[in-house]
Amino acid sequence: MRLRPGNSRDVATFARLINAQSQWLRSEDLWDEDELAAILISATGEPPDNDRYLEVGGETVAAVHVHMSEPFAKGTIHLALPPGPERAEHARTLLDAAARIVQSSPYTATDTALQMDVAREDTELLGILDELGFLVVQKETILEGEIFDAPAPAWPSDVDVSTLSVTRDLRDGYEVIREAFVPKLGGWHLSWDDYEYSVQNDPTALPGISIIVRDAEGPLAIALNFMDTTKASTGLTGLLGVRERRRSQGLGRALLLESFDRFRSRGWSHARLATVLGMDVDDDNYRLYTGVSMRPLFDNLVLARSRK
Repeated sequence: MRLRPGNSRDVATFARLINAQSQWLRSEDLWDEDELAAILISATGEPPDNDRYLEVGGETVAAVHVHMSEPFAKGTIHLALPPGPERAEHARTLLDAAARIVQSSPYTATDTALQMDVAREDTELLGILDELGFLVVQKETILEGEIFDAPAPAWPSDVDVSTLSVTRDLRDGYEVIREAFVPKLGGWHLSWDDYEYSVQNDPTALPGISIIVRDAEGPLAIALNFMDTTKASTGLTGLLGVRERRRSQGLGRALLLESFDRFRSRGWSHARLATVLGMDVDDDNYRLYTGVSMRPLFDNLVLARSRK
């Protein structure tokens, strides 16, 4: 068994491994290869991302990818770990490699954390992480709904709704994101580098489907939308944010319904999104989403551990 660093030629290998894992757990692929190349393996700024590949008998059997971005409070781990008799041993080897990657980075502090999402169905990996001192900090729920009969959005009269322009609107969009998603451990944060790179380079970020909303005070809300690669004819709302000054006024619902309308214009029949909430949130608390006919589909558990 040997570990080796990855390179750009390994994108297909990582996609094969992580999709084999996802097919085993949920009977669907997780990543399209081109999408993976754009937003997971490729560097999105300083410092560069890192990945390691585990070989047994000359065959690559598992891999780990560690992503770090400002404010460098955590290293996010992605394991590509298909089923197999040595899966537990492979997991421990790759998690140790991920910890060393974070530890060796000149950008991290002594309290920088390791964090990863794990499918709730993956009880073996959850048990290993528990043994290694990882704690569950949040629950991420993936929701899905049919959008054939979704109603038209109802917008307040004082807002302007437009298609997000890569050339004109990136800064305004990030102004909303920065307020809506505070960078803290256990929370969800998107750095400027990751945001800019994803919108400009992700092949599933199709033109015309992302939305920005403004009022007289400036940028107000955003929906970053993508083509979902896990299910045919499906749109993905990857990010939905509304600034605090106009929350609880129906803007989140209107953004979702506007997104659904844009998905339908491409002939898509379904929509998905992921939302991160506390562990004590049950299905009845997803009112914004159930109100537009979306239902919980899968749960991921978000786990974290300090590297100290």
